[in-house]
Parts: sequence; structure tokens; C-alpha cells
Amino acid sequence: MSYNWIDAKDYTMDSFLLFDRWALRWIFTDCSRFGWFDNGGRDYKLDMAKALYRYPHVTAYVRAKAPECGAFLDEIGAIPYAGWTEAEMREAETAVLQAHETFVVYAYPEVMNQADYIRNWDPKYLYELADLTDKIVLDVGAGTGRLAFAAAKIARRVYASEPCDCLREYMRDKIRRENIPNVKVLDGEVLCLPYEDDTFDAVLSGHVVGDSYEEEIAEMARITKDGGWLVICNGDDGFKRSAPDPELVARGFEWFRHESAEGGIIYNYRKQVKK
Repeated sequence: MSYNWIDAKDYTMDSFLLFDRWALRWIFTDCSRFGWFDNGGRDYKLDMAKALYRYPHVTAYVRAKAPECGAFLDEIGAIPYAGWTEAEMREAETAVLQAHETFVVYAYPEVMNQADYIRNWDPKYLYELADLTDKIVLDVGAGTGRLAFAAAKIARRVYASEPCDCLREYMRDKIRRENIPNVKVLDGEVLCLPYEDDTFDAVLSGHVVGDSYEEEIAEMARITKDGGWLVICNGDDGFKRSAPDPELVARGFEWFRHESAEGGIIYNYRKQVKK
């Protein structure tokens, strides 16, 4: 699914040099092996072979950064060069970049901040979901810090957990530049959060839960104190959703609906943890 956050013609395969190992693993092994990639019927492996043909240094980087991708790289490397024109290779490169636009955006935080779900988001939607005053808070999959920095205005301490190095460094630069004393940035992803049980008064996320509901919610609840809150506060994009997420509703989340500044219908969620 393309969100049209970028125009891929503005980027090259050199963007892959900024990707983390887990992202490369997904691109070069998981999405092909498990059939997660759909690009309008295009041949993914052929597109990747054409896209990388002019970027041997990118192939070398992927092999070194994520050795588990070697088999896939060998497979596409064995596709014979068929006299592809510059235009054909550039078309394939653009198709690959557009299909993986989320990873491209993760590598360029300032571009990410202009995505529709961030640029006009109003922090009031977070504050309506839970009282974070003087609380210890975790933001899971913090990105550029949309939720973390909003929470920091009223919380005692905020931890921002983010698996992308470029995004972690962006948040750390903002903390230094704006002298924000109560936000700490750490590595970590939703299925394996590096915190002790019963640590936080509230655990926040947005556009994170959804690949493995049961496991993701269980891990977030594990580190939340008894009586604390799980908060899913999504960004204000332009998608017109017709109903709340049935998987979250079935798991006891309350839902809240509003129309976003981008014209979308947004659902946010909260659940109090009982242990």
C-alpha cells in the first residue's frame, strides 16, 4: 500500500545505505518470502535486480549490514543482464523506492514530519485519552517524537523507544537543541521492549499495533503498571475510516472518533491495564 508520502523520483537506491538491519531483512527476505509485497503485479525480483544493477556499493552494504539477505541478493544477482536501458533501470528503481516509501521516510526525519498524519496533528487528541500529568510514560515506535514530545509537556518523564537509528538521532538532536530535560531516547521495538515489568504509568503508540495484536498488546501491558493505560493515538491523516479497529475493540479498548485537519476519519483508543 502506498501512502504517497514521497515522490520516489526524488530519491535513489543510495537511500538504502541509511536503512537499519531489520528494515533490510524485511525488504530482502521477509516481504518476498511471505508474499507481503504487492506492487501492481510487477516482478519484485526483476525490479530489484534492475534497481541495484547500477549500485554495487548498495548491494555490498546490504551484505555486510544484514548477512541473512545474502541468499536473496545471490538470487537477483543471477538474473542475467538483458541490456536494460537507463530508463528501464530508473523505472524499476523508482518502483522499488515507492513500494518501500515507509523505510525511505524513516531515513529522512524532516520528510517524515511532512507526512499527512504528522504535519497537522493536534496534541489535544493525546491529552483527551489519558491524564499524563507527572506520569512516567513510554512512547513505542516514537518516530520523530510526535507523541513523546507532546507527552513531555506535562509528564514527569518520557521514554521514546524507536528501532530506527536515523529517527533516534533526530529526536536526540531535538532534545539537545531545545533543551528538553525529561525525554530519553532508546532502541527497542514493540515485540521486545527493553524495560522491566510494571514500569510505566502509560504506554503510548500510534500506527504501531496491528501486525501481531495479541503479542504486541501483551508486551505493552507487561511493562505498564496495574491501573495504568495503554494509549493508541493515531495521526491525523486523510483516510476516511468507517469503523474502529475490530481487533482492538474485541480486546477491550475504548475508542474515540474525530475528523482530522487532513479530512480523514480518525479512531484513537485506550485501555486501562488490570493485573
